[in-house]
Amino acid sequence: MKLRQIPDDFIVEELPCREWKSSGRYSVYKVSKVGMTTFAAEKVLATHCDAPFKKIGFAGLKDTHARAVQYFSVETDKPECGNFREPHISSELVGYLDEPLRTGDLKGNSFIIAARDLSEKDVALAKKNFEQVRLGVPNYFDSQRFGSLKGVSGFIAKDVLKGDYESAVKKVVTATTRHQKSRVRAVRKFISANWGNWPSCLNQVEGLERTVEGNVVRHLSEFPSDFKGAFQRLFRGIREIFFSAYQSFIWNECVKRIVRQNSKEVFSVDYEAGRLVFPRAWNPGVNLGTFPSVAPVMPENKIIDEVLKIEGMQLSHFSSEEHIFIARERSVVLVPENFEISFGDDELNKNKKKVVVKFFLSKGSYATIVTKALFEQ
Repeated sequence: MKLRQIPDDFIVEELPCREWKSSGRYSVYKVSKVGMTTFAAEKVLATHCDAPFKKIGFAGLKDTHARAVQYFSVETDKPECGNFREPHISSELVGYLDEPLRTGDLKGNSFIIAARDLSEKDVALAKKNFEQVRLGVPNYFDSQRFGSLKGVSGFIAKDVLKGDYESAVKKVVTATTRHQKSRVRAVRKFISANWGNWPSCLNQVEGLERTVEGNVVRHLSEFPSDFKGAFQRLFRGIREIFFSAYQSFIWNECVKRIVRQNSKEVFSVDYEAGRLVFPRAWNPGVNLGTFPSVAPVMPENKIIDEVLKIEGMQLSHFSSEEHIFIARERSVVLVPENFEISFGDDELNKNKKKVVVKFFLSKGSYATIVTKALFEQ
């Protein structure tokens, strides 16, 4: 199966939860982008509006490898400057607000996803699973949440919560992936091979201003044993990603147990942090409600206790000065709304089939979980 073979194979559009006004301090733009991150789109918009990043807001992050429509707010005296069209991005003024857009200011997202390079067997499986997926699938966090695991073994946040700052920092600055620039990969490999020789490492990061590698190595060259301080030199947003990823992993592991308890037969699918478990069918009358994310203070929960025991962790580990963990409730089951499916020949892959699915998800849920449940891969 191929997802995102071309940008139009994965189309996502935000559904805002705010009503635009006819006037206001903040101009709101409907931005259509393809092949670029939300942050890259923000930079282009900032340039056109001649506005600093701190005066720009958006409701959510959207996939780089997709055709996406999302909304930005900009505090600007020249709202018409935000109307533009470039090869990979266009922007249109749609209204105003008295307050900026903030993360989470949306009802959800609509999706149109084409799965390609499918065999007849794949199509038959999708037809078989359609009704079960329509009724609801586990509301897991998918691989997009776990980008910090690429190139490393284990969770960076777990090292920090157990007080092993050196392991955490080493993972941060030595992880290599094929998507990195060759210069970055070379520097990271040098740091790994010369760990502790900070003067030599300092020479290698010369010219890498305001980078993870540069900030960490410069600190350790001055304070060789202060790995906690080195970790805290990382951008706050990066550190938050590490902790959110580990908290999400714990939630997924708990929900896997709930799925097994509430279905007679399951199947599993790989993802960035391991394997996810899906039901062939939920047990009759099942109503799973919500499940909390792990936090240092919360009611006794047998499932969380079981997962933490396997992880070698305790609730007390989550009482950390580095991050405030909150026991937020999340729906165990994800029900795609307005779920439609169509089948046809794949015009891009000879003798193969294509399946197109359309649906709406509330904010915080992952469209790729739906495709995993539908195609079992």
